[in-house]
Amino acid sequence: MPLLEEVLAYIKGLWLLIQGNREGYRWLDISEGGLWRSFTAILWSLPAIAVTWASWRLYYLSAMPTGTTVGLGFVVKLLVVDLASWLLPIVLIVVLSRPLGFSLFVVPVIVTTNWLSVPLSYAMAVPAAVLLLIPGSQQLTALIWYLLLFASVALLFRLLRTVTANQNLLAAALTALFLLPSMMIAQFLQYFFGLMPA
Repeated sequence: MPLLEEVLAYIKGLWLLIQGNREGYRWLDISEGGLWRSFTAILWSLPAIAVTWASWRLYYLSAMPTGTTVGLGFVVKLLVVDLASWLLPIVLIVVLSRPLGFSLFVVPVIVTTNWLSVPLSYAMAVPAAVLLLIPGSQQLTALIWYLLLFASVALLFRLLRTVTANQNLLAAALTALFLLPSMMIAQFLQYFFGLMPA
């Protein structure tokens, strides 16, 4: 698992790429080993994801009848939802890369987006933390969440535009591939596992 210094170096490289500076690649490992190593970003994101789980648990219990409890199984289901949301877009990109002619970009796309998920996970944990700390702050947290979502989409598109050598259409298509299937599988699994209040 990469040390904090390595992860910060990766994030520096991502920031350069987001700015359109391809020197950012010097701070990233886009080798085959680096590809598999980038999936440890999931572990680095877990503390932030756990905050969102705690917030979801609070939301779920507040909407359920008094006396409702949730156990470890609830958290395991949330983990499955997040892992599926993370991995499904990557699988789709790998499957579609050859027929759509962008296989050259698959490894850098996966490596960079995996590491981008670390700072984005912590950013998206902010509204969840606010909701936990300030009861009744749903409107404020919803506003923060939408602002962060918009910023995340913009950063993802700018990153993918640089990675795909300024192919705007391809970058937009990849951005949609990362977002839409992820949201769809998350919503489906939330209902399937009973994570949505009845």
